[in-house]
Amino acid sequence: MTTHDRPRFESLRGTPEGIGAVMAERPHKYMMLMTFAQEILREQSHLPPVDREVIAAYTSKLNGCEYCCGSHTEFAKSLGASADDLAVVEHGNIDKHRLAALLAYVRKLTLAPSTICEADKQAVHSAGFSEEELKDAIAVCAAFNLFNRIVEGHGVAPHADYTMAAKMINTHGYDRRR
Repeated sequence: MTTHDRPRFESLRGTPEGIGAVMAERPHKYMMLMTFAQEILREQSHLPPVDREVIAAYTSKLNGCEYCCGSHTEFAKSLGASADDLAVVEHGNIDKHRLAALLAYVRKLTLAPSTICEADKQAVHSAGFSEEELKDAIAVCAAFNLFNRIVEGHGVAPHADYTMAAKMINTHGYDRRR
């Protein structure tokens, strides 16, 4: 866990909930994003939830967002992520990983989005992923580029443990408005 000089907001002092505190403070601006998170991470998809959580954690790792990387790594683990899944998030080495082609697309979309080209899409298809699976990976990647910026912009620090949060998400989902 790296520490840096995070911005501090008086209204968020003493709130250990992370991104939930930011969203609760301005529900009319942010709470609809919890419905979005539920949809892209846990609802019906062409990729299983564990793969979507791995993509979320990997995107967050690329962005240096410790809070989201840590929480979504734990969420992936709670869904049965393999040691290889966890290693790809921790070390960033996607070579030979079962999601390598999708993760290469996600990396480029995160770090150099305007350089995505047809060859990148074809590499994903050549690796055996469908267009629908790629679209689901794109949705997760795009969402976590947004979530990472909300978290980092508000100075949300990583937690020591996300086990309870994983249990809550697995029991109640992301969208608590339901």
